[in-house]
Amino acid sequence: MNRFFLLSAVALGITVIAFAQPKLEIVGGETYDWGKVVVKNNPLKLVTLETEVTLKNTGNKTLIIDTVKVGCGCTTPYLESKVIEPGKSTKLRIGLNAGLNSGEMIKNLTIFSNADPENTGRIMYLKANVFRPITVQPSACNFPEIKVGEVARSSVTLKNNDTRPYTLTMLFPTKGIKIDKQAPITLNPGDTLQINATFEGKERGYYNGNIIVQIDDPEYVPFEIAAYGNVKGLDGSDDPSVIKIQPVSASPKKESAAAPAAEPPRRKK
Repeated sequence: MNRFFLLSAVALGITVIAFAQPKLEIVGGETYDWGKVVVKNNPLKLVTLETEVTLKNTGNKTLIIDTVKVGCGCTTPYLESKVIEPGKSTKLRIGLNAGLNSGEMIKNLTIFSNADPENTGRIMYLKANVFRPITVQPSACNFPEIKVGEVARSSVTLKNNDTRPYTLTMLFPTKGIKIDKQAPITLNPGDTLQINATFEGKERGYYNGNIIVQIDDPEYVPFEIAAYGNVKGLDGSDDPSVIKIQPVSASPKKESAAAPAAEPPRRKK
C-alpha cells in the first residue's frame, strides 16, 4: 500500500514538474503596425518610430529572457527586465529608424527565452507605411571616379507620390555641380522627373555638394540631394589626403572600374 502511495506521489511530482513552465505572451500580438507615417518638415527627413510592447509571463514558472535579436541595424530594442515572475509583465521598448525609406517597411526581431525549449525564438514583426510626397531615387548623386579634365555624370529621379500636384519652385545646385533642369516645374500625381547632374574635374581630390529642392507647400521646407565623387590625377593617382573605404566581402572579387565605392571617400584630418 505504501509502495502504491509512493509511486503515486512520484508520478504526481513528475506531472507537476512537467506542467511547471514559463510562457511568453506578446500582449497585442506578434505584429506591431505604425500604419501610415506622414513625413512633415522635410521630405528626406530621417524618421525614428518608437513604441512600447508588453511582454507577459502567463506560465507558472519564472520566465527568463536571454536576448532580443534584431533583424537589422535600423531596429533598436530596450528590455526593462529580463526576469519575469508568473503573472507579471515587463516592457520592451522598440525604436525603428526608417532612414530615407518610403513606402511599406517590414522588419523583425526575435525574443529568445527559457519558454522556448528548442531555442528558436519568438519572432515579432514591425510594419510601417512611410509616406513622403516627393521621393528621390537614388537618394544621392554618386558620381563615378574620373580624371582631371573629365566630366562625371549622375542622375536622380523625383516622384510625386501624393494625390495633388506639387510645383518645384527651386532647383539649386552648389559647388560646381550642374543640372539640366530649371524651376519652376510642376509634378502631377504619379509624375516623375529625372534630373541629370554633371561635374567637371578641374583638380584632383574628393568633392561634394548638393542640389537644393523646394516645393510649393509651406509644410515642407527645402531639402538637399547630396552629390559627391572623386577626381584622380592624369596618371590615375588619388589625392593623398583622400581615404578610400572599400566594401568588405567574404571572398575576393574582381572589381569593376565603373562600380561606385561603398561609401564616399573622406579627407584625412
